[in-house]
Amino acid sequence: MTDSSHRVVKYERTASPTASSISDKTMRPPPTVSTRKRKTPPTEYLDNRSFVRSYAPSAETHQRRDDETEPMLMEVRPRRDSFKIGSPVSQNADSSFAHQSFAHPTFTDIGLKQKACNDTLGDLQTLGVSHVAALPELVLVGDQSAGKSSLMSGLARVNLPRSAGVCTRCPLHIRLISSRIDHWSCTVSLQRDYDFQPLPNRKPKTSDVTASNPFPPWVKMSHRDTKPFKTIFDPSEIEEVLRWAQVAILNHNQNFELFIPGEGAVSKQMPLDLAARETDAQFSPNIVALEIKGPGLPDLSFYDLPGVFQSPEKEEDEYVVKVVEKLTLEYITREKAIIMWALPMNVDLENSTCLGIIRRAKAAPRTIGVMTKADQLPPQNIPNWLGMFRGEKQLVGEGFFATSRPPTQPLEDAAKWEDLFFNRQADGNSPWPIEFDEFADRCGVEVLLKFLSGKLTEAFAKSLPSIKKTVHERTIAIKNELDALPELPANVEHEVKRSLFKFLDQVKTAIRDTGFSSEWNTLNSQFQTCVFKMKPTCKVKDSELQTIDISGGDSEVATPSPSKRPRPSDSTMRNVSTPTKRPRQNNATTPIKNEEFVVGSLSRASSVMGVSDSRSSPFAKYHNLGRCAMDIKDIRNRILRTKRPGMPRDLVPDEVRETLCLDSVRKWEEPLDTYILKTAELLEKTANAALEESLGVLRRRLIFKECQHHLKQFIEEAVASQRARLTDMFNSETYQLYMMNDEAFHNYKAQEMAQLLRVRGIIRLKALTLIDWNYPAKKSEEMTEEEKTKERKMLETNLPKIGKDPYDTEIEVAGFVRGYYMMAAARFVEGVTMNVNSNLLRTFRERHLDASLDEKFHIYSHSDPSQYNRLMEEDDRTANRRSRLKGEMDKLSRAMHSINELGNFPGGAIDVCSSGDVDDSNNALLESDCEMDESVL
Repeated sequence: MTDSSHRVVKYERTASPTASSISDKTMRPPPTVSTRKRKTPPTEYLDNRSFVRSYAPSAETHQRRDDETEPMLMEVRPRRDSFKIGSPVSQNADSSFAHQSFAHPTFTDIGLKQKACNDTLGDLQTLGVSHVAALPELVLVGDQSAGKSSLMSGLARVNLPRSAGVCTRCPLHIRLISSRIDHWSCTVSLQRDYDFQPLPNRKPKTSDVTASNPFPPWVKMSHRDTKPFKTIFDPSEIEEVLRWAQVAILNHNQNFELFIPGEGAVSKQMPLDLAARETDAQFSPNIVALEIKGPGLPDLSFYDLPGVFQSPEKEEDEYVVKVVEKLTLEYITREKAIIMWALPMNVDLENSTCLGIIRRAKAAPRTIGVMTKADQLPPQNIPNWLGMFRGEKQLVGEGFFATSRPPTQPLEDAAKWEDLFFNRQADGNSPWPIEFDEFADRCGVEVLLKFLSGKLTEAFAKSLPSIKKTVHERTIAIKNELDALPELPANVEHEVKRSLFKFLDQVKTAIRDTGFSSEWNTLNSQFQTCVFKMKPTCKVKDSELQTIDISGGDSEVATPSPSKRPRPSDSTMRNVSTPTKRPRQNNATTPIKNEEFVVGSLSRASSVMGVSDSRSSPFAKYHNLGRCAMDIKDIRNRILRTKRPGMPRDLVPDEVRETLCLDSVRKWEEPLDTYILKTAELLEKTANAALEESLGVLRRRLIFKECQHHLKQFIEEAVASQRARLTDMFNSETYQLYMMNDEAFHNYKAQEMAQLLRVRGIIRLKALTLIDWNYPAKKSEEMTEEEKTKERKMLETNLPKIGKDPYDTEIEVAGFVRGYYMMAAARFVEGVTMNVNSNLLRTFRERHLDASLDEKFHIYSHSDPSQYNRLMEEDDRTANRRSRLKGEMDKLSRAMHSINELGNFPGGAIDVCSSGDVDDSNNALLESDCEMDESVL
């Protein structure tokens, strides 16, 4: 390599320029020269030397490897337009940017460091830490129809939506990452910073848009909620996925998964255009983010904002005009934002609404003018746009670029077509005016890309120390806030599980305990007593002279005494002698005791039932529901209405017996409901006592409150299930008359008939004055054996004298009903209590509650540690605060890791700890930041 026809440079991978040195060498203002047309390259580069390709790789084509350590000889060859001189005086940005930076002998190192810086910046933007430290960012703004979509597609090197539909209704964040892997991918996510809270019964108005509420009906949230939408590997799918993602972000209160193309129900059933028209919101400040990776992509990230406009399609959407303006203003007022202002060359510049917003935000010094639609430039406007390039009006601080990406050109041909157009070699278009030749190094999307990447790197490198300092300070502040919150146990998961296991053991022990059993047995006895006391009583009078009730309870029935005793001539005397005279009583009542017939051994009641005090019983109010349920005259009327003509008088239709029997048992519904409620109360009281005993020390913690709430829900569900079973039992009893135990029934009926006939006989004998009018009808259990024997002989002696009872059939029906009632009551009480014991109580004695708590708290399996930490918080507010702080801490930790990685960059660390803008007093802190303690993060 000694031939003079070759320029050979020696390249060695050693320490490369720092980020600050990149800025100094690549982005300094251009030299002041007179404006003139493009000149030919200087003769020093165009001597008569012949450029013959050597066997050495070029600096542009050589693929470097991380393990390269040996010096490499490379050939540097002149390239077209690489040695331009003569830039306009007015361009504030470096017009020779491409020559000074990208053709630099150490461009490979610079490019790698630029990639590293832009990757780190993209990471920080994705993490959403801009609320902590202001980040440099590229923001693309412009009026509607300014060519932003075509420009954005050119920058991203992918076809993005270009229609005026859904793509203009929310911001986009596009991050481009070059990759050595030979495949393309795009991950779309939804970055939610705002919650959708629509106004009731109306859309927002322009007056609702204020400084404190800039995006109604969207309200700022305390943290960013990022939802991964879909990852694709075919660039042709990106337009559909992106449009569906924006439909999802405009339907904030619906599950975003419904709108994933090819997967969600809405995307499968509804056309995209229709879904875009029927969104809940017309606009959203939330962001659809695209992370695109692939070979040959520029390392760049930027925001694309909806186009600013003046007149909406519908008058009711007038407020959106102001909202979009507020959104644009918010982004461009960020002090680190680099503004890309898209302005079409086919319209007058004075018509730009966006320019007014830029001026109002005082963002012109940070603005790059990007002229679009250069192929549509009217000839009469050439002087105006030349003046823009030359900075005659000083509209922006970073100068202008010209681009031309017609939508009709395929993406794969767009860059080549644009290059031909600016070199006046494209067919079918008006040629690019020769007057712009002196600004050839400012024409084309590819040139703009390089400038933007370098500009963003410069801004980031300059801001990096202050960003790191701010992130570190915020990290320390969050750590202090977390330390100030109530202490959590050393092993939170173990403590949570231990407490819940203790609670489960306490519940099982309490349900098996004699204390609970005693209370429940008392409740069962009270329920049994109530049901038996509800046995239907019967009026056995057959005249107005006297009334007596046959009751199954211990109540007394007072019956009116006749104003005078029966006369011998009365038809009731039937030739019987007049009884002994007695004193006349006016308006007096003669109490005639009703008999109570306790079931005793014939009830076959559960052995767990005992006698309870009816005064304290929750069922006392139901004891008299069966009182006067039957009347022998009413029974006669039922028989007469029901039987067919010609049937014998003493033949009773089955319908009469069944109706009376079912009417008597239907009254169990209310007592049964009370029994269920009282059982549930007893269970809840016992379980809460177990909860208090096992978790009482954690009463202020969420674990106690949530366990208490879950326990209540579990009891309610268990009781509801038990109620359904008992309701089925009740419905079975009231469905139709049914018996299988004939012996028990006949025994019950015989008992009831004996009592009915005894009292009926006493009534008849008193009415006929065959016995003393004041003869007391005592309860059977209150009579001595001698009194019983005496009464039995009296009845056996006198009843034959008065003949057959005209109501003997009705008395038999009443005995049948009462006998059936007693048998059904014993069966029902036994079944209800046994069912509760074997179902409801069983769920607490066995592992049903364990399974329910495991589903809720994962006590038998592993779960997210944050779940256990939350349970140990004092309240929801503290839990949410701790969760929010830890989430922010995690973001800042990852941000600091990305920043620190720049310090370990191969080939020379990037300076992240010092800057000319940082005071010397902060140097010590920044030095310590570079090696921040992992325990802080």
